[in-house]
Order: sequence, then C-alpha cells, then structure tokens
Amino acid sequence: MPVNVKAFNSKINKFTKERVPEEVNLIKKKIGMQLLDRIVMMTPVDTGRARGNRQTSIDDPVSSVLDTTSKSGQTSINKGVRVIERVTSGQSIWICNNLPYIMRLEHGWSQQAPAGMLSVALAEVGSQFA
Repeated sequence: MPVNVKAFNSKINKFTKERVPEEVNLIKKKIGMQLLDRIVMMTPVDTGRARGNRQTSIDDPVSSVLDTTSKSGQTSINKGVRVIERVTSGQSIWICNNLPYIMRLEHGWSQQAPAGMLSVALAEVGSQFA
C-alpha cells in the first residue's frame, strides 16, 4: 500500500497546530499552580501580609501592594488559580509580591524560610522535569 506523504504531513501539521499548544498550555497551567502553591505556602507567616500579597497575573507582573492578610495562604492560592485557569497558549504566568520587605524574606531574613521561597519552589517543581 503506497503511503500518501502529503496527507500524512497534513495530519501531523494539524495535530501540532491544534493539539500540541493545547497540551503545552495544560502543562504550563499545572506547573504554574504547583509553583503558586509552593511559593505561597513557603512564605513565612507572622501577620499573613506576605502570604496575602502573593499576586498572580498574566503576561505582565503586578506592581501593587494589597492591604490584605492571609495566614493560611488560601486566599492568594484561590485567586491565583482563577487567574492561571485563564492563561492561554503563548501567555506568561507571573507570581509577584511587592511588599517592601519581601526580598529580605527571600534572602533568609525569617527562620521560617532560611533558604528563601522562590529558588526552593523552582527547584522542587523543576526536579519533576530533570
């Protein structure tokens, strides 16, 4: 039976245009949600302001500081998940915190997170792909 290369290539092209970006986007959302959860839950808690200021956005980082607290972190996670669910192929996910002292926390200022949060969360989630 002869192979119709043109038809085969057409099917492959259709698959890569339709399915591959969709699959990649699902993986991106899953990774984004895992990172969000790890980053929020690794953020040290005193008043809950640092956890409450974890903000998720698409394509551009947020620059605001929220007047909110979330000791459990669930508010930030829930809001972030709703944002991540809307991300489409080709868009970037940002997880930000603009509190003036967040960099001190990231560099070990709190005994609750002496190794920081971002680098540890990235290493944990990234190890799934090594």
